Amino acid sequence: MESLLTRFTKDDPCWTEELFALVGEDTAPLSSLVADGLLEESGGIYSLTEAGTAAFRAAAATLFIEEEPGAPSASPAKDIFRTKLRLLLDGSHVQRWGIKEFKTQAALPFLPDIEIAPHCAGDSLKWGYEENPIYRAMQRDFPIVTLDVRATDMLSREQIEAWAKKNGAAFDELDVDLLYLCRYDFMQYKEFPGHPNDPLRLINTDRFLFVMPEEETCQNLAVIGEFHLWLNYLRRMQIPGYVDRDTQEQDSVSWLVFAVETEEEAQKTADALSPYGEALVKNANPCEVWTLSLEALEQLDAKRELVWELLPDIAHPVQRTLL
Repeated sequence: MESLLTRFTKDDPCWTEELFALVGEDTAPLSSLVADGLLEESGGIYSLTEAGTAAFRAAAATLFIEEEPGAPSASPAKDIFRTKLRLLLDGSHVQRWGIKEFKTQAALPFLPDIEIAPHCAGDSLKWGYEENPIYRAMQRDFPIVTLDVRATDMLSREQIEAWAKKNGAAFDELDVDLLYLCRYDFMQYKEFPGHPNDPLRLINTDRFLFVMPEEETCQNLAVIGEFHLWLNYLRRMQIPGYVDRDTQEQDSVSWLVFAVETEEEAQKTADALSPYGEALVKNANPCEVWTLSLEALEQLDAKRELVWELLPDIAHPVQRTLL
C-alpha cells in the first residue's frame, strides 16, 4: 500500500489503474485505500484525500523518499495525460550514457510580457510582437552572442531586473505540460558547476517542451510566439552563447512539441500549423515545432536507444530548423 500511496506526488497527483499497470504496480490495494479514506476515486481517477496526504508524508519519511504529496489540478484528466506522457516517453528509449530529466507543469520565465499577436492571412503569418518597442529594445541592447565571443560573466539577476524596470518590461511564463531535459553524455559534463542564471540547468541539455494544444490554431500560434520570446530571452539575456552550443561546443536543441492522444489529432494539428512554414521559427531559429501522439508511443514496436532514434521516427514535423 505504501508503494501505491507514494506514487501520488506533486508531479503525478492523479493515477488510474492503466497508469499503475504501466509502472508495474499491483492495483489490488486500491479499493482498501479508498475504503480507508486515504484515496478518493472519480471516473476511474484516483487522488489523495487529506488523510492520504498525511499518510503519504509518513510513508515518505519511513522510506526516505524526497517527494511532496500532490493535489489534483483543476483538470484531473490533464494530470493523467501528463503522467502518461512522461511514463511512455521514459519507457520508450534508454538514453544510455545520459540522464532523462522530466518536469511536469513547468513554468518557464521570460522577458518581456507582451502581446504575441499572430496575424494570419491565408498561409501568411506575421508576429505582432516584432513591432513592440520593448521587444525591439531587447534586440538593440542584447544582440545574439556567437560562440567565439560568449563569456562566463553573464548578466546578473539584478542587472536583468534593472533593465526590465528601465524599459517597463515585466516577466511572463511559458507554461509547459511536460519539460524533458535530455542530459546527453552526462559524464562528459559532470565537472561543469552550472551558473546562477540557469536554475533549471538548461546548459548542456537538449530541451523538449511538450504542450497540449488548444482547439483554435490561433491559440497554438500564440504558444509558439511565447516559445520565440523564451528562446530570445535565454539567448540575449539569461544564458547568452549557451543555448544552441554546449560547454564542449556541441549542438544543443530546443523543440516545441504539441502532444495529443491520437495519431489523427497529431496529424490534424500538424496540418493546421505547417502551412505557415518558416514563419513558425523565423525569430527563434534554431528551433523546431512538432506534434506527437500517445497512440504512437503506445504502439512503438521496440524501445529505442536514443531520443533521436525515437521522436524523428514517430512524431510529425511541423517546421524544422532553418539552415
